[in-house]
Amino acid sequence: MELKDWLARMPSVDEARPSHCPGCGAASRPVGGPLVLYGHGCRERQVRGPLEPGGPPSVVTIRLRRYLCRACGAVATVAPRGTVCKRLYSAAAIALALVLWAVEGMPESEVRQRVCPWAGDPYGATTGWTALRRWARAAREGRLFPGVRRAPEGWSLRRVAERVATTLAALAPPPSGGPLSAQAFRGAARAG
Repeated sequence: MELKDWLARMPSVDEARPSHCPGCGAASRPVGGPLVLYGHGCRERQVRGPLEPGGPPSVVTIRLRRYLCRACGAVATVAPRGTVCKRLYSAAAIALALVLWAVEGMPESEVRQRVCPWAGDPYGATTGWTALRRWARAAREGRLFPGVRRAPEGWSLRRVAERVATTLAALAPPPSGGPLSAQAFRGAARAG
């Protein structure tokens, strides 16, 4: 389920239950056996960035489902597709920012205005946005969008970001017309 659908209607415990425990691999509902992954409450999480291509940047709070494994004691958290683990911005927002910066050549300050929910920076850093380079570094190291082919050594961060953005645009569901930024936005929501 994608972020906008999750916001409209959070899935039930049964709908969101993973097929197996990510810790030990035990089946969540073994045939003929007792339930292994039990609902273990919810937790809130912030997601930043536009909710649709060309939309205004926003901050939304979503509730994530948690599950407890009776086999190993691990706690698994289930989030909507398009959220990125350990990142506040959605996969779609990151992809949009990378397209605007690396492909369209938009200045960092303008990219920030299009993607960041805060109009001004309370710390006075209005000339750039370090998140762009941080995301490009994470992509180069395989920590962000691991399905994107690694960039060769020596590539600049903009060139790495360009590869990530165009690869994510190629993952957009059909019909995939429109600007590259919209395609990358939709493709990242599937890849994230």
